[in-house]
Amino acid sequence: MLVHHPDYFCEIGTHVFPTRKFGLVRDQLVAEDPSLVINEPEALPKETAALAHTSGYLEDLDGDEHTERTEASELPLSRQIVNAYYLATAGTCLAAKLALEHGGGMNLSGGFHHAYADRAEGFCYLNDVAIAARQLQKDDGVGKVAIVDCDVHQGNGTARIFEDDGTVFTFSMHQRDNYPMFKEKSDLDVDLPNGVGDDEFCEELSGALERISSEFEADFVFYLAGVDPYENDQLGGLGVSIDGMRRRDRLVLEWCRASKTPVAVVLAGGYAFNTDDTVRMHCNTYHELESVIGQ
Repeated sequence: MLVHHPDYFCEIGTHVFPTRKFGLVRDQLVAEDPSLVINEPEALPKETAALAHTSGYLEDLDGDEHTERTEASELPLSRQIVNAYYLATAGTCLAAKLALEHGGGMNLSGGFHHAYADRAEGFCYLNDVAIAARQLQKDDGVGKVAIVDCDVHQGNGTARIFEDDGTVFTFSMHQRDNYPMFKEKSDLDVDLPNGVGDDEFCEELSGALERISSEFEADFVFYLAGVDPYENDQLGGLGVSIDGMRRRDRLVLEWCRASKTPVAVVLAGGYAFNTDDTVRMHCNTYHELESVIGQ
């Protein structure tokens, strides 16, 4: 139920976004269990990306063109980078397929929730979860999808893509005083004040999950398990410990198991001052998935 490809890595120069973390997480998990099965995605068809993005924007990406639709990106634009985003999106689609078969799947990349249908934003060129959700609905008969986004930054692009779609419930729990400055309206937003620690974070999350259950009966869940709520993250301002991050993962995954809802997990953000901490927390997310959902 694990998905990775060596070409998730892309060279973006000296940058706060550690694109090498994708391979580091994979290497750590394999070191812990050499028998671990790693599924590799194949190239994503352009028509699949078009399920969530406009043709004009995709043309800009395919031409590596700096335009008004790509200028809000905070990353360079190159063929290698664009290809890496397409491949990571294919990985999220594959993780979703594995989740349908096994109850859970995890892509060791993805969670690019700032990308809008018609433009890039932040560190995001393609909204992989939006694309994968649309593909499940189109090809696999999945009716209603819940997106549980626990990255420290609001999933603004995702919220906008699905703002008028009653078949997709968007939930974002994020730091209020953080990027993006202008927040979109998700179906449910929980704006956390600076410095929130383990107990308050998990209490807020537990209450939000109960609310989702009362308002929406999901056939499938995407979980954006960003680890930037961590207390020592360079781009975050919350106070969640490594143990607290693992408690968070368990809450979400046990919520999925309780309703027997398949869940696909993506890494999303993670920019700890010590990259080893980022890798450890992403590995913990996989271990919770393996423990709660099983293989």
